[in-house]
Amino acid sequence: MSSILTRLQKKLEERSQNGNLRTLQVFESGIDFCSNDYLGLSQLETPSELIQPNNGGSSRLISGTKQPHLDVEKRLAEKFNHESALLFNSGYSANCGLFSALGLKDTVFIYDERAHASIKDGIRLSFAKAYSFEHNNLKDLERLLEKFHGQPVFVIVESLYSMDGDFAPLNEIEILIQKFGVELIIDEAHTGALFDDKGYCEYISLTSVPFARIVTFGKAYGSLGACILSSKIVVDYLINFSRPFIYTTALSSSHVLDIEKKVLHLNLKDRQLKLQENISYFRACAKHLPILSENESPIQSILVPTNLAARMQEKKLQQAGINVKAILSPTVPEGRECIRISIHSFNTKSEIDQLIQLF
Repeated sequence: MSSILTRLQKKLEERSQNGNLRTLQVFESGIDFCSNDYLGLSQLETPSELIQPNNGGSSRLISGTKQPHLDVEKRLAEKFNHESALLFNSGYSANCGLFSALGLKDTVFIYDERAHASIKDGIRLSFAKAYSFEHNNLKDLERLLEKFHGQPVFVIVESLYSMDGDFAPLNEIEILIQKFGVELIIDEAHTGALFDDKGYCEYISLTSVPFARIVTFGKAYGSLGACILSSKIVVDYLINFSRPFIYTTALSSSHVLDIEKKVLHLNLKDRQLKLQENISYFRACAKHLPILSENESPIQSILVPTNLAARMQEKKLQQAGINVKAILSPTVPEGRECIRISIHSFNTKSEIDQLIQLF
């Protein structure tokens, strides 16, 4: 074995010894308490009229842009109350594309310490200075805003954090944004489609329009891709300077039409109400468990400290036909390891009962 392969093997062995070695797993059966398909929309059959020829394997700036891309982007901007929208192939590429392009040398990014890896990776690809604040800690955020007062500053948060299932205090953050005259960017990956016909910012009645929002379609919308919502200037800027956008093969027209159907045309009210009913039932039956998450969140994480204990609990549940995932350190801080449970509109009360009994 070469010296390079030996080094790689050593890193894998270290991770295995720490109990956090990642492996791929196929869930072909069992009860789904792990996917982000919160409303069950991925289970809808694709109508034949939405199946289109491929786009010739080209980026948007060559020949990958088709009329459906432009039409859907226009309607997404209107739906979510922004001037413009730009489609990306995933939430990961959208975040990498946005922050790597916005982060000029005099820019300061201030982000929640538990922000998604895609946000942190996008920041690393930029030239900006970046500082994290303690999770959902308004005083720590204000401390950093005072420190960099007068500089070009972006505050970056998620509407719903995907590990603990807790919401950002966006109304309070908005007050700080207005006080210091800085810009706010919100990643709505895990709240899209859950509460409102438009988005989470509308649901909680933010009084101002954020600088940018990221809405993904591969979770509750049950499709693929994401969009960045912002002003026309920002979208034009991304088309010119966002490398993940410029150098990526475009979403196919079939995928774009699927986004149009699920995001712009479906009435989701009944599914949203059923989801909240199931979350409330779970919370009522699981009061004895150390739940980290908030009441309305479809992500209900149960604290199981140490990687070993979380792995053992995961194995126990999976052997009983309950599909869940253990979230281990370093993905979460040591002592915050947990079993991450996703509640869906299609889960039955008997399935929820079975899950809780196994804990």
